[in-house]
Formats: sequence, structure tokens, C-alpha cells
Amino acid sequence: MSSGSPTNLPPAFRLNQMIMSLWVPQVVHAAAELGVADVLAEGPLPSSKVAARLGTHPDATERLLRTLVTLDLLAPRGERFELTEMGRCLETSSPTSRRAWSRLMGGPGVWKAWGCLTECVRTGQMAWGGGAAAPSGTEHFDEMARDPAAAAIFHQAMVELTRGAAPGIVGAVDLRGARRVADVGGGHGALLCAILEAHPGVEGVVFDLEHARRGALELFASRGVAARASFVAGSCFDTAPPAADVYVLKSVIHDWDDARSLQILGKCREAMDGAARLLVVEAPAPAPAAAAQRGNPALDWVLAFSDINMLVNTGGRERTEAEYRALLEAAGLRVARVLETPSFYRVFEATRA
Repeated sequence: MSSGSPTNLPPAFRLNQMIMSLWVPQVVHAAAELGVADVLAEGPLPSSKVAARLGTHPDATERLLRTLVTLDLLAPRGERFELTEMGRCLETSSPTSRRAWSRLMGGPGVWKAWGCLTECVRTGQMAWGGGAAAPSGTEHFDEMARDPAAAAIFHQAMVELTRGAAPGIVGAVDLRGARRVADVGGGHGALLCAILEAHPGVEGVVFDLEHARRGALELFASRGVAARASFVAGSCFDTAPPAADVYVLKSVIHDWDDARSLQILGKCREAMDGAARLLVVEAPAPAPAAAAQRGNPALDWVLAFSDINMLVNTGGRERTEAEYRALLEAAGLRVARVLETPSFYRVFEATRA
């Protein structure tokens, strides 16, 4: 290992890198928000032409592009700039796009909330709510009802994070005999689309808040499943989801504390008949003993920071497999089995107890 590698740098310098790393997501966010990758998608361009197409300041654009080179998102080609393989993940149309995810994470709502982390740790309360006398506990999602543009970015970010893992999730679950699947809190329905594509005889419904409807219907049409997919608006805290053989909750329960999670699971149980199944798809955190061994540092990093993101933005948390099992049992459900997937997700398959 070379003496210039990060692990051989002085501790104070390495800490300084961590402190200054707050600049990185804002540089990536600026590139995503402006659409730099879409402009460069057809080939390398000089910064002046990028600026002209984006309508941005020429000198400032040049400086942004050179910073993107240091992040391996762009590569210099003489006086032109070219997308790298990772940079293409900021293209809107890329099958591995993370453009919306960057716009969400670097956007004003999430950025402001993370600035409140110290107070969140002091109080155990999420950052959203603006000091309201009687916060609803769902402010992050309530805000989207008032801001359609923010809602669209959020739901597209969820599509980006789901579509890569969806085939593995669908492949892990036996849906033979199922007639109708309800994707509860499914947003635009990326997972439901994958289910319907794999099972031509199945119908499906997304049950989510009204601000997800338009994007869901558009995604159903683009994926060719519109004839078998529908959208029903409602809150999973207040209303039981539509009738189905199989109910799916992907990356929903980790958004909420135990009390609100039990409300959601209770509404699903209310809708389920004796033969119905509930599939809770989450990425369990390692148990404390396993975490101490650091068997998968990359996954540990993702889950540790995701746990703090839940604290800050939604009031939720990442849970261990045992904690998910206990939560499901407390809701009057019986965990039949826990299914592995090729990604870090697991599927908790449950029935009414």
C-alpha cells in the first residue's frame, strides 16, 4: 500500500477530509439538479458548451466540471469533459440512474434536516416539524402533499433505489396462486411493476398518498402493466389497504418508530383474510455482536448512516432481524419464514397469528 493512501495519512488530515466531505454531496447535487450528465450523454463537450446548454455561468461551470473530475464522475479529454461509467449514473434515463436520489439527498429539505442532527440526538426527535406545537409525526411526507415538485423527486428516488433490487426480491418470493398484490406505501410502484412483469396472471394495486398517483400511473404505462395495475389513494395509518392475496411493505417500516409501525402493520392485518400473506421487505441491521465483528463494512456503513437518516428525517430506525420479528408478532402476525435475496434485503413473510 502506498504511503499516499488515505489510511497512511496523519489522523488529523483524515479527519479533515471527513469534515470537508460535506462539500461532496453538494457538488454531486448541483450536477444532478442542473442536468450535467444529460448534456454530456451524447459525448464530450468543452465547459463553454455545457454552460451554454445549461444556461449557467461559464467560469462557475468550468470549476464545477473540474471538481466532478476529482470525484471520477467526469474525465478530461483535452479541453472537453466526458462522462465516466459512474458519471452516467447521473443521467436521467440510465437504468442505474441515481439522479433523483442525489437531488433528494442534497436538496434543501434533507440538507436542512441533517443540520439539526445534534438536536435530534439530544431529544430523540426528528428534525421535521418546524417547532409546531402539535407536530403530526409524519411531517416529511405531509410536506410532499404541499410541494408536488419535491414529491416527484422523492418518488423517483425511490424508483431508482428499488428497481435494481426488485428482480432479486421477486425471485425470492413464491407468488404461485396469488391473484392480486397490494403494494402498500409503494410510491410509483417500481416493485409492483416487477412483480406483474414476472407474473402475467396477477393483478396489482399501489396504496399510497395522492401525490404518488400520477407517477404511478405513468410508470404502469411505461412498463406495459397498466391493464393489470391500479392506484388507490389513502393513508396506511388510517385506512386498511385494498383487498389482496399478498400485501407488500418495502422499505416502509424502517421509516417509523414502533408505535407508528404497529399502526401500519395493524391496518394490513385488518385487511388480511386467513389465507393472505404480508411480505415486509427490509434490510436488517446486524445484531450488536455481529456488528462488532464488522463482517461486511460496506453494508454496516450504509445501515449505520441510514439509521441516523431515519432519526433525522422520519423518526424511524433500522432494526435487527429479531426486532422485526418482535414487531410483527406484536401486531398479531406470525413470521412464517425470512427469505434471503441477492441484495441486502430480506423478506419477512407473515400471516395472521
